Amino acid sequence: MMYIHYCKYCQRIHILNGHKNYCPRCKGHLTELKISYMKYVNLDKEERKTLREHCANPKELLLLSASSKKTYEHAKWLQIPASNIENYHSGHYAAYSQ
Repeated sequence: MMYIHYCKYCQRIHILNGHKNYCPRCKGHLTELKISYMKYVNLDKEERKTLREHCANPKELLLLSASSKKTYEHAKWLQIPASNIENYHSGHYAAYSQ
């Protein structure tokens, strides 16, 4: 799915697939917004500019942002137990150590 994110460092709105944490432009921390993809793409130029201006204000950004708990719970299934990671990479350790 496509999600709308805001980077307060480069002050840009990004449309990214999935829940991302870092800006593809400046590598700064992203804030996921509550607005849906379909609603965002149907905004005209002035409405998008207004949304970006609202996101620049830290208090308004807090109101516009999606809860981090929702993001965490949604991505929880991606986590692999540490024992599986250790066993999986142990055979390929030499390739990564150089």
